[in-house]
Amino acid sequence: MIMLNEQKAPLVHLANAIGTMSEVSSRVGQYVLANPEKVVHQTVAELAEYTHSGQASVLRLCRQLGFKGFSDFKLALMAELAANEHSAATDTDNEADRYSALLRRLTLSMQKTAYALHAEQLLAIAVHMVKARRISVFGSGISGLVSHLVSYRLMRLGLPAQAFQDPVLAHEVMTDVDKHCVALGISESGVTLDTVEFLKRARSAGAKTIAITGRVNSPVAQAADLVLLAVPIEPLTIGGDISPAISKIYLVELLAMAIADLSHAGRQSNKRSKTP
Repeated sequence: MIMLNEQKAPLVHLANAIGTMSEVSSRVGQYVLANPEKVVHQTVAELAEYTHSGQASVLRLCRQLGFKGFSDFKLALMAELAANEHSAATDTDNEADRYSALLRRLTLSMQKTAYALHAEQLLAIAVHMVKARRISVFGSGISGLVSHLVSYRLMRLGLPAQAFQDPVLAHEVMTDVDKHCVALGISESGVTLDTVEFLKRARSAGAKTIAITGRVNSPVAQAADLVLLAVPIEPLTIGGDISPAISKIYLVELLAMAIADLSHAGRQSNKRSKTP
C-alpha cells in the first residue's frame, strides 16, 4: 500500500503521481510543478486557461491528489511553499558557500520526507517488524550500504534483522521465509532489478514486503505491500555522492522511534498484567 501525506506535501505527491495520470491531468500537473508560486494566486478558470484544459480537469486533478477542491489544494500548496522558502532562506548572504548549499539541500530533502510521511503507515511497519520472526534487508550500491545501517539499527532494538547486498545470497535465504517474516528493499531510483526481484520473491513466500525508495510510482514500490518515500535530494546527485542516504536514515530513525515506543508499551502492559 502506497500512502503519502498529500495534505502536507501536494508537490511531492504530484511529482510521484504524474506518471500515472491522463494526458490532460499530466499537463495541468506539469504546469503546477513548474509554476507553484503562480498557481496559489490563480483561480480555477485561470489555471485551466494557462494549461489549455477545462475547469473540470483542474478539479479532477485536485481530487486525484486527495483534496476536496481547488481551494483546499491551494492552501496545502501555500503551506508547502512557505516551508520550502523558510529552508531556502537560511544563509541567504552566503549563497556562494557550498557548505551552506549542501546543508540546505539535505535539510529540504528531510523536510519533504517528513511532510510526505503518514504516521499510520510508519506505525504499521513498526508493528510488522516487532512481530517478525526475521527481517531481511536488501539494497544495491549506496542503498546496500544503507541496508547494513538499517540492519544494525534494528538489531540494537532487539529485532532479528540481517542485511544483504549480494542478490544470490539474498535469494538463498528466501527458502526459509514465510508469513512471519518481513522483507525490506531499499532503492533510491525505484528501478533496481535485484531489489524488485528480492521483494517479489519475499512476497510470493508470504512475507510482508516493505520498500524505502525515492519514487513511489516505481517497480520497487509496486513490489511492496508498504512504502516509505525518501524524497530525493534536489538537484539529483551524480557520481559517488552519498547524500541520498540522508533521507533514508532519517526515515529509519523515525521507524526506530516507533518500534521503541511499541516495545515500551508492551513492557508496561506485561508489568500491569503481572501485578496482583
